[in-house]
Amino acid sequence: MTTISPEVQSLVNHLHLPDHILADKFQFTHNGQKMTAESLRFLSFVKEKLLAAKV
Repeated sequence: MTTISPEVQSLVNHLHLPDHILADKFQFTHNGQKMTAESLRFLSFVKEKLLAAKV
């Protein structure tokens, strides 16, 4: 079984929140640069995949 980091678990626990609130709550970075629009697209992608998995 794979252990999930506390940060990832917190993100999963908050996925029900609107994307813009998640983007404010969590600091998404890539190569040390804060992501903004990319963060929102990433959150939408994750939510879409999770919803598809439930069907």
